[in-house]
Amino acid sequence: MWKTNLIKLYCAVCDQHSTIEALAQRLSNNFRPKFTDEECLTVYIWGLSKSLPHQKAIWQYAKDHLSEWFPNMPSYQAFNHRLNFLAPVLSSLAQTWLEMISVTSEASNSYAVDSCPVMLAARSRSSHAKVASEICSKSYNATRKEWYYGVKLHAFVARHTGRLPTPCALMVSTASEHDLAAAKQIMESCRPLKKGILYADKAYCDTAWKEELESKYSVVLRTPIKKQRCETIRSGDSYSSFVSAMRQPVESFFNWLDARTGIQSASRVRSLSGLLTHIFGRVAVALYGVLSNP
Repeated sequence: MWKTNLIKLYCAVCDQHSTIEALAQRLSNNFRPKFTDEECLTVYIWGLSKSLPHQKAIWQYAKDHLSEWFPNMPSYQAFNHRLNFLAPVLSSLAQTWLEMISVTSEASNSYAVDSCPVMLAARSRSSHAKVASEICSKSYNATRKEWYYGVKLHAFVARHTGRLPTPCALMVSTASEHDLAAAKQIMESCRPLKKGILYADKAYCDTAWKEELESKYSVVLRTPIKKQRCETIRSGDSYSSFVSAMRQPVESFFNWLDARTGIQSASRVRSLSGLLTHIFGRVAVALYGVLSNP
């Protein structure tokens, strides 16, 4: 059974050959390596699907158990270097599989939006971290009640009764970027939502954006009531409790993604390309899992 699944994964990667060829073009004598890019991506995604935590564990697993399938497996250093080189391809794979999920998934007019941290360093170490400073920054995570250094993964998801939501759009931003600004950027760039209702937390409270969503996209924004400092705090706010319950699936999506791939912990990352490989590789394996097990 596992052999069939491995072949299916390899074929799914090879289906994107033209994209891989364009994004991984080489201007050198070694422009056609014996261990192909398709094989490298297959090994990496397969290893992540087996809950192997990092590149070295995946490489060792492939050397020990998949040498018959991948006889030209290079050294660990070469394998790791190749993965970082293929980070743009992993991003493209994730985008392609996300679009395929959007086309095949059940229609919904109920959505939720939120973000989760991808942490390179946490607590006291967050003040000294400098890896991938081009896109990483220090920020405070209210859910974990701790400072961290890293990025955010933003997601719009379509809600489905009785099961996990399906992602409509994903985006990576610096950790210090406000959730509202990232959500506006996603809506403007790819318009992932159709007519319906969008549930969000208090970070997305913005009258102008709410009016824009209704007039431009026919999307009604629902957020908890944001009390002013001078107002008395009332317990049992039924409307806010309802909105919180309706947006719970997006938190379940992030919990599922982290449990399946460990995406939120990136403490082993040592470069920008390594960070992109970490994020998009894990997003890709999760999306491929959704496609192969609808």
